[in-house]
Amino acid sequence: MTSALIVGVCTALVVVALLHRGTGTRTLLLRCIAVTLLASALLRELEEVDGGQPLADLLKRLIFLIALAAVVVLVLTFRRPAASTRTILRVWAGAATIGLIECLLLALMPAAPSDVLLYAHADTSMAAFLYYAIYETTIAATAIFCALGSAAVLVRTRQPLIARLSLVLLTLAAVTTLCYVGAGWISVGQEGSSPELLILRRHLFLATITLLLAGMTASGLHRLMVAVRASVTMSVATDVVEPLWREVVALHPGVRLAVDQPTRRERLLRLVVETNDALHRMRRGSQSPPDPLDPQAMAQLVIDVLGEDAVPGPLRRRTRLLVRLGALRADDALVSSIRDLYDMRTVFAVRDQRRARSTPIVPALPPETTGWIRTAP
Repeated sequence: MTSALIVGVCTALVVVALLHRGTGTRTLLLRCIAVTLLASALLRELEEVDGGQPLADLLKRLIFLIALAAVVVLVLTFRRPAASTRTILRVWAGAATIGLIECLLLALMPAAPSDVLLYAHADTSMAAFLYYAIYETTIAATAIFCALGSAAVLVRTRQPLIARLSLVLLTLAAVTTLCYVGAGWISVGQEGSSPELLILRRHLFLATITLLLAGMTASGLHRLMVAVRASVTMSVATDVVEPLWREVVALHPGVRLAVDQPTRRERLLRLVVETNDALHRMRRGSQSPPDPLDPQAMAQLVIDVLGEDAVPGPLRRRTRLLVRLGALRADDALVSSIRDLYDMRTVFAVRDQRRARSTPIVPALPPETTGWIRTAP
């Protein structure tokens, strides 16, 4: 049952890593970690079937060393200032050196009669002791490095709740990794590992990869929420700007900017710039230019120039609700650029409400008996 869970969780890690959007270095490192963890887990489970052949054990270690090096490099990418290329190359060179040492120690290590490696060799052969000690120490050093890195980010920076949850889960994964290494050290030198220690190590390994899966999933959920929030922000801001832009730019088409295939944000900023330019031309053409910082005066200028019917109506109910919920708080630069236009739209909405209240209600007259068209008295 534990074996199936280990393989299943590692497979889920690969799926989550592949679903992660992006083509940058961090995305590639995440995928490398997930794939190498799955490969090492499969080899680990095969050892339980065939008794643990030396070459299979060595291959598992070499693959896992790749995962450890990728983890260290991934943590280094979050440092400020960013780690240099030379530092990253040193990490990979260190992992390769440890792998070569492991290969050499395997060649020097005595094998059991059945050609199966045993922890019991560690108290009779220096090569066997170093074979296990270097590998376990590398795992422990990587876990400590990751725990310190995650703790530093948690303490020094202000992170959203989901991002903090992801960091906490990754820190817990580092702690369970240290416990896994500790259980391995207890097994070194014994005449075969006790069943209790083997079960404990398997459970600790399962706990570690489960915490990694939860941390990666939480991190992916955080990125998804950021993307959704950015999309909502763009939608709300566009709804604020575009109706006014459409009317004022139609009056001054010369303010249009030439932009080829802009992104959604670039298009919105272009609308803001063009709208402000058109409003500036309206002010220059006015006999008594209003204060550009006074939304009431600017709104009245737009009404005088465009006419009552051409002025944009009130904001949609969805937009007003999202603004109240803080949809525009995620982007301070964007909010500052559309604040004046939003205030003008608010003035237009108040004007429409006053006009609706002041308009007299004329009762409907019944149709004439000669037809459906009313005739004037």
